[in-house]
Amino acid sequence: MVKSYKTHSFINGLRFSCVSALKENKGKLILSFILVFTAICTGIFIAIKSNNAYELGRRQDISLDDFYSGVAASSSAFFSRSLSLVVNVTILTVLSFSIYLFPLAEVLFIYRGYLFGLNFALVFIFYGISGAITGIIVILPCQLCTLFVLIIFYFIFQKMNRNSKKFGCTECNRALYVLVAILLLIAINLIETLLLCVLNGKVIMII
Repeated sequence: MVKSYKTHSFINGLRFSCVSALKENKGKLILSFILVFTAICTGIFIAIKSNNAYELGRRQDISLDDFYSGVAASSSAFFSRSLSLVVNVTILTVLSFSIYLFPLAEVLFIYRGYLFGLNFALVFIFYGISGAITGIIVILPCQLCTLFVLIIFYFIFQKMNRNSKKFGCTECNRALYVLVAILLLIAINLIETLLLCVLNGKVIMII
């Protein structure tokens, strides 16, 4: 009974934090989404206009030979992406402690957006129709969800740090929010990996 109440209370608190962060940071959120969208379009444009798209693909985390063997859907790729997401959350957690570090957080969002656009376009170039289907069904929704969670987490944690300075906040609560963000991102990564397994996962790994 007590555990159920605490869980319900935490979920309500998380929902309130999300809504509150969205309202208080509407301008910054719009700016973040515009910059990320621009970065995605830039990545797509560079991939399409590149005279050597194959070389672009070889510069990613795994080689094209590995792409064709389905490495992107392997357990090693899953853990590699999970580690990358944990690092991203850690960086955003540190950056959220000061509003003056907001531009650095934007750089991270833009970087991930650019890589997403670049890799998404390369999927179409290298794998044709099958790559397009995999990209639209798997990569597009999963990577957009990952970007969304990272952006929202940053603003929620920034708000929590601001409230902590004003009203006080237990470290336990903040650690719990970080854990929830990491688990949510890993869950998205797991879904993406499983879908890639089903669809033979011959795609470029987004870092």
